[in-house]
Amino acid sequence: MLEQETAPASRRDALGGRILVVDDDRDVARLVSTVLEEAGHEVKAITDARQAMDTFNEFRPELVTLDVLMPAVDGISLCLQLRRNSDVPVLFLSAKDDPPDRVVGLRIGADDYLGKPFDNDELAARVEALLRRDRAHNDHSKDRQLRFGRFIVDLASVQAIAGDKQLPLTPTEFKLLRTLAGEPGRVFTRDDLLVGVWSYEPGSDTRLVDVHVGRLRKKLEQAEVSEVLIETARGFGYRLIERPN
Repeated sequence: MLEQETAPASRRDALGGRILVVDDDRDVARLVSTVLEEAGHEVKAITDARQAMDTFNEFRPELVTLDVLMPAVDGISLCLQLRRNSDVPVLFLSAKDDPPDRVVGLRIGADDYLGKPFDNDELAARVEALLRRDRAHNDHSKDRQLRFGRFIVDLASVQAIAGDKQLPLTPTEFKLLRTLAGEPGRVFTRDDLLVGVWSYEPGSDTRLVDVHVGRLRKKLEQAEVSEVLIETARGFGYRLIERPN
């Protein structure tokens, strides 16, 4: 395991978060740690993925970066384990940057995907955006609910409830649902969602939006939510519409 170093308090600011870095390449793990520590975060890095869950439970990070290809336990398997017990944001880092691998990573629960080699500033910016978005769930949610018959989007508890079932949504999926449900019938362009949900620049990664919309639709279908539908506005984006009872 890579020696675990914590950034001095003087280098961390109010925006800094606890980040767990999991990468079997010691040099990459050290680079990621350095970049994130310099950005003001507290970082623990491990190179043995078999220790990831124990370290996660002890450190209780606010975000995890995972390498996809690792011996013994790969990033996909680790992400699936994390999603059974936690909705912590997950950022995949991998040399496998072609679209199919990106889609698989996003579909099994990752919040974002950055290919290697990566730009250090982009890594820091994506981590900051994920942390800011995740914290906004608690900081800006009012004590109110968006109701569509028996389907409820509870902004205070950050839950989507269909009858007596709670949908197992990741933070990104919930924020996407909250955004669409907040203005039923409005067409949100992919750029609208990139900016509002991910805090990314317009046009940066529209595929990210499509994959998460597809994943959210599937969870609504599995929960037998009949009160709302996420509709594609061809050539524009997506909107949530209410279905008549």
